[in-house]
Amino acid sequence: MLRRESTDEEMDQHIDMTPMVDVVFQLMTFMLLSSQMSGGEIVDVPAAVHGIGVEKESSAVVILLPQADGSANAKVLLGDTLSAPQASDDTAIKRYLSDNVAAGRPRVIIQADGQVEHGEVLRVAAVVGDVEGASLHIAVQEPIK
Repeated sequence: MLRRESTDEEMDQHIDMTPMVDVVFQLMTFMLLSSQMSGGEIVDVPAAVHGIGVEKESSAVVILLPQADGSANAKVLLGDTLSAPQASDDTAIKRYLSDNVAAGRPRVIIQADGQVEHGEVLRVAAVVGDVEGASLHIAVQEPIK
């Protein structure tokens, strides 16, 4: 009868990676569940160097200003002046933009104050995206030299 005597040698040649893979997946799960997802990050936008300008007179302008009470929702003005009417909700913004597109002004310029949260700009940009025929442009201020 033949006996196999090299069983210990075969076991020494193989490293079982299963426990290490299990630990890595547990660490990844822990990091995923314990990290905080907050939307209020400060976005540092670099100064504009090059770009194609859009005429303000032939565009619909939406101005976003911070609320006086410090709330996260921005004050939305429908026009290019600070005395422009204020939008009460997203439906009013959409109606304003639809009227401008119908009048031959398909370009929409979003002009936001630096204190307005990035999420509010994205919210208004999403409303612009819902208006058929509208193209979105973000206003930037030229750097002061």
